[in-house]
Amino acid sequence: MKRMFILLAIITLTALSITAFAQRAKDAEVLYHRGVQLEEVKGELKEAIAVYEKLLKEFVNVRPIAAQALLRMGICYEKLGQKEAQAAYQRILRDFADQAGIVEQARVRLAALGGPGGTRGLVTRRILTDASGVDGILTADGKYIRYMDHGTGDVVQFEVAGGQRSRITYRGALNETKHPVEFHVFSRDGKQIAYNSVVPTDAKDFVYPLQIRNLDGSGLRKLYNEKDYVLPMDWSPDAGSILALHSHDKTNELTLISTAGGSERILRSFTSDWYSPQSASFSPDGRFVAFSLVREGSPPHGDVFLMTADGLNEVVVAGHPAEDQLLAWTPDGRSLVFLSDRSGTRDIWTVHITGGKQQGEPELLKKDFGRDSKVLGFAPDGSLYYKTSTRLGGLYNGAVDLETGKVLVPPAPVTTRYTGPPAQPTWSPDGGNLAYLSRRGSIGPENNILTIRSAATGEERILSPRLRFVNQISWAPDGRSIIALGIAEMETGIFRIDTETSGITKLAGVNHFAPHLCPDGKTLVFIKGGPIITKRNLDTGEESEVVKIAPTTTGWDLSPDGREVVFQLDHAVKTVSLNGGEPQELFSGLAKPTILPTGGWWEYDLKWTRDGRYIIARAGSEIWRVPAQGGTPLKLDLSVPKMESFALHPDNRRFAFSVNEGSKSELWVMENFLPPAKVAK
Repeated sequence: MKRMFILLAIITLTALSITAFAQRAKDAEVLYHRGVQLEEVKGELKEAIAVYEKLLKEFVNVRPIAAQALLRMGICYEKLGQKEAQAAYQRILRDFADQAGIVEQARVRLAALGGPGGTRGLVTRRILTDASGVDGILTADGKYIRYMDHGTGDVVQFEVAGGQRSRITYRGALNETKHPVEFHVFSRDGKQIAYNSVVPTDAKDFVYPLQIRNLDGSGLRKLYNEKDYVLPMDWSPDAGSILALHSHDKTNELTLISTAGGSERILRSFTSDWYSPQSASFSPDGRFVAFSLVREGSPPHGDVFLMTADGLNEVVVAGHPAEDQLLAWTPDGRSLVFLSDRSGTRDIWTVHITGGKQQGEPELLKKDFGRDSKVLGFAPDGSLYYKTSTRLGGLYNGAVDLETGKVLVPPAPVTTRYTGPPAQPTWSPDGGNLAYLSRRGSIGPENNILTIRSAATGEERILSPRLRFVNQISWAPDGRSIIALGIAEMETGIFRIDTETSGITKLAGVNHFAPHLCPDGKTLVFIKGGPIITKRNLDTGEESEVVKIAPTTTGWDLSPDGREVVFQLDHAVKTVSLNGGEPQELFSGLAKPTILPTGGWWEYDLKWTRDGRYIIARAGSEIWRVPAQGGTPLKLDLSVPKMESFALHPDNRRFAFSVNEGSKSELWVMENFLPPAKVAK
């Protein structure tokens, strides 16, 4: 009996110990996320360091979280340009050898600090905590950061030394500024600007003129004025030609356009619609052209290329099956600097160039540059100026009584892997998972990341389909796959994405948008030009139009049984059978029209509830519940400013939504960034 009591006491003490440790781990995680919030969202690095130090003092025995906190603390010191970063990483190697993943990251960062840049005492300095009015590129003399105000034609500039903002007023003809400007580039001497515009014609078509002028608008000349699209990318150092991307007939060409007479010379042709050069630049002496390009493969990946200025002798530079993107030539023209995720994070690398050829292996210059940072340019002394952008907002959840409209559980923020608001949250048919797109952005594998979140545990799983772009997602009725718009190796279309294997199956080709799959698994419903809701038989490929709708991809939905669609047209919300017939109006006038930049309008996001009884209509920050068979709309007691999307759980009670609060930008400089050999004399 005594032995039994002792055994029970040991079991009880063990259970209490496990419970206590679990609570300590939870407290440590809360403190860790507080530090990350200060560091990444608010940019308060010293305050974040204080939080990490507190965590290490109070929870050093919670080793996985303590090691992560020490790593984050070192990153903060790096950003502040302080030598304590090395001490933090060395402590990880010494005291946390059992945390293999963190140790490996610490080793990489120590190597970067001791490599090029680090040997000269790399100093990272924040210039502006609010850089919302600073954009464009750094001038070659390092004095200004400039961009063109596309609305007025003015050149807006920020003086780096004095911190003053000013304008070089456009003094040209007023009719030359009324057409939208898309892209612009400054000449190397900073005295001229080249830009393309979108100009409608009398034939209800468009032409895309390429023009050059002085900064104040004088000396305006058209170099090109045709229906083909020409995008300026760089000036030659002698200002004799514009390096541009010429698009026509599903072909993209990297060309040189003479600034004297507008004659054009093709350097390189690309046969893909999507995979054209991301950036291109002349070497400082004008002898070579470097560009980065997405190459075919599984999945497609980015590489940096180099050729002579006549389009010959092309070679791949620093080739790797990772995502590489050209940033710039170093001021002395002896090296190329590029972004790459070959180490697992997005870092800045450099590779030496001699006579148009790569010399030696690439070198890591800056670890973990970040995916939301933009390089503005090099100053003559080799300092790198860049702008960071932190997305604000996020994911929230709560609960509501759908019959009364009363909120049962107030909205609360949800921690996600990536900061900022996820896009297009949508529940699986059984309510077990929430799918959304993390890190919204342009075409590229680092953006629009398809994420599946468990409703039970909150665990996030990142899917990795062989697609460079994913958008307009919906669940397949079986709950085992996602239907989405995507871009594969050489084509765009509608794809089915397996949520377990990330495998993809193409269902339809180009010009199909906002797809939904019917429960029969054979009928795909989507939007085509018009815009018109259209259905497609996946077995036969036969398509038929259902109904014309307003210009929107979120203002319609397919009923759960696959028999009807809800849509908006002429400022009213209606339903109609998928087999056609006369639409039935449900409601109108619950919200004021919002005019879109495209000239159309938007009023409601529309979603059917899983049981088919109601339509959930979001109008800005307001949410309405409307009987699907007609009846009085009920406004939910939930109004959230800057709400971007809303998803009601299949239980008609729980909900999730995202809030977009814009972004916070800062201006930074990395001094002593380039080693002495790469700095112009």
